[in-house]
Amino acid sequence: MDESGWTRARDFPLRPRAKPLIGATLGAALAALSGCGSSPRESFDLSLGSPKSAAIRVAGPTLAVAEPKALSFIDSNRLLIRGADGDLSYLADAQWADRLPRLVQARLVERLARSGIDAVQPGGVITYQLATDLKRFEIDSARGVAVVEITARLLNNRSGARIGEADFLGEAPASHTMGREAAFAFETALNDAAAQLAAWSGKRL
Repeated sequence: MDESGWTRARDFPLRPRAKPLIGATLGAALAALSGCGSSPRESFDLSLGSPKSAAIRVAGPTLAVAEPKALSFIDSNRLLIRGADGDLSYLADAQWADRLPRLVQARLVERLARSGIDAVQPGGVITYQLATDLKRFEIDSARGVAVVEITARLLNNRSGARIGEADFLGEAPASHTMGREAAFAFETALNDAAAQLAAWSGKRL
């Protein structure tokens, strides 16, 4: 744990210009963190920033939303921070309530359903599939923004044909990298990207 209160993420390659990694793996780093005498991390969920309403299930095609794929440093329950030098760290005082891809999957299902699409998690009889990749889910501390980048692919479940593919970028101010403020910035950025994705999907189903 460095003097800024961040836990350095050391189990994955940084940007190409970064120096080769030397020393402990992330697991060892996190084990060392437990000896720092810090308080337990506060857990946060993701919401869509507005009151939940009952989804209207309409007769028509059903869209199965798969769990997003992500690189190992994103596929975790930790809040990711990118420093001004490009180094990636985990926020020391906060964590997600579950693995991030699982939380994002649930929020995408909810957002699509609110837009009138019969969206579900995989299983049962479905007409279309939505596959996504979480490209970025981080706070860019140099710019002071939370960044959520999602690549989405719509597929016909019967034929396997690709209907469309697009990238969606959501951003939100993140002037503080404390747990609650950071989680709120991530929620806002995800809401932005999810709204774009829902509008794009609705035009193609």
